[in-house]
Amino acid sequence: MTVDSPTKFPARAHASKLAAELIKLIPEGERGGNHAIFVQGHPTTCRDDTDRELPFHQEANFNYLTGAHNVHSASVLVTYSGEDVQHTLFIPPADPLETMWSVAPPTLEDAAARFDAGAILSTTELESHIAQLEGTTIHTLPVTHEFPPLPSSVLEALKKNKHCTEHLRRAFHLARLTKTPEEIELIRKANTITSCAHEVVMRELGRYAAKRAKTIAAGTKERTGFKGPAQWEVESEQDAEALFVAACRRMGAEQAYLPICASGSHASTLHYVCNDRLFPSTATPRAPGDTSFTPRRLARGCCGDVPEHDHATPTNSLHTSAFEPQVLLIDAGCDWHGYASDVTRTIPVGNGGKFTPKAGQIYDIVLRMQKECEDRTRVGVHWDELHLHAHKVLIEEFIKLRIFKGTAEEMLQSGLTAAFFPHGLGHSLGLDVHDSLQYLREVQIDLPPSTTATPAKLYAYLRIRQPLTAGMVLTIEPGCYFPPQLLDIHGVWDSPLVDHDILKTYLDVGGVRIEDVVVVRENAPCENLTTVGRDREWVEARCGGHE
Repeated sequence: MTVDSPTKFPARAHASKLAAELIKLIPEGERGGNHAIFVQGHPTTCRDDTDRELPFHQEANFNYLTGAHNVHSASVLVTYSGEDVQHTLFIPPADPLETMWSVAPPTLEDAAARFDAGAILSTTELESHIAQLEGTTIHTLPVTHEFPPLPSSVLEALKKNKHCTEHLRRAFHLARLTKTPEEIELIRKANTITSCAHEVVMRELGRYAAKRAKTIAAGTKERTGFKGPAQWEVESEQDAEALFVAACRRMGAEQAYLPICASGSHASTLHYVCNDRLFPSTATPRAPGDTSFTPRRLARGCCGDVPEHDHATPTNSLHTSAFEPQVLLIDAGCDWHGYASDVTRTIPVGNGGKFTPKAGQIYDIVLRMQKECEDRTRVGVHWDELHLHAHKVLIEEFIKLRIFKGTAEEMLQSGLTAAFFPHGLGHSLGLDVHDSLQYLREVQIDLPPSTTATPAKLYAYLRIRQPLTAGMVLTIEPGCYFPPQLLDIHGVWDSPLVDHDILKTYLDVGGVRIEDVVVVRENAPCENLTTVGRDREWVEARCGGHE
């Protein structure tokens, strides 16, 4: 299907797939009899101690079973005995005292037209249906703060029946690990919108960012903001974020996660979300042995009104007398009908829209890492092997740049690339940005000999440790960074295998990451769903205002 067609989300097919995975996890002696799955959708939630609603995002597992990504406080009940799977969606009735404040839930007639369900009933009938499950094993997600609270009628029913929370979460992870064609089309749409938004930022940056050099040279520290109703100058990280979000919203999409817009040295902080610096965001690289820097965990709003502050890299001065070209790393993706995209582009700021020589060298290395790993993404290939290949490319290229002085094997066994490429190659993507995360983190399958023959720290943050199967949707997102805290932790400044003088000349680059979303295909190369360009010439042409 296409996402704009009237074809319904295949909720009942997902329910059957889930039931099949669940039955495999139940001990053989307990598989007989009647089983039921109950999942609660998210209610409306408010900011702490207020009546101000928070942005709504449907619980992913509920969305998987219903497609009701924007319906509050609904429930779904799946019962099965053998291969007979029954699917019932419960929609809350409209309350006039609520609908004067908020949009009413769909009527049962509207819901029947929109959603794929065996039956659609009011939540007022939920209690009577649950009461009929006497003698049934009822499977729910763990009753914790991580999931929406269960209705009181369900909690009462659980006291009279066998209640099992041991298997359903893993069954969901297994069912969601591979995507149906309908799900892939939703992810494709999310990636199309995200790709357009990334290109919008590149083009607007190319039109206006160079003007920032003139204001800094003149000693102006304030942002100039709007220049008229049709003009938007991209002068800062937050401008880039705002423009990206606005482009997605104009195409009907929400954000799948907090955007990362990191300029200059901030690009070495992997999940930098402050996004609060004017260009240029300059930094004085910390000298080896300087212990004054203390890394800390960041969250949006950490900066407040403090004009000068440190992130996970030392930012000692914000403004300079001349514009210093740098990179802007934008890791941002939209959510389309509950399905996420996740795309990163690292683009030049200043210098006529071109990377500086050093930044360009690092960009070319990361692009090679990504393209070669993408070319090797096939059914049956172990993710560890792809991740290791990215490290090998980084080593080969750092030897060419004379940053590394050892042989390729010496560098690999030293584990030093963990300082420059500390995260995993990518992750599963779907209803969550990091889809099936807990299962994929916990279960390691058939680790290849290359893994055990190389330092364990190279794999410390992998989110996948398995061979690939057809229908998996993954990100491929290698990076190369110069984070001072990791250079210390991994002993880079003490290593005789590193030319420290040459390395220092690259610290100002900060970091480069390139990320695309791919589908693993049977008997074929993977398919890249990300449409925004990544080749250096393509990026520079748009950031320089030439395309």
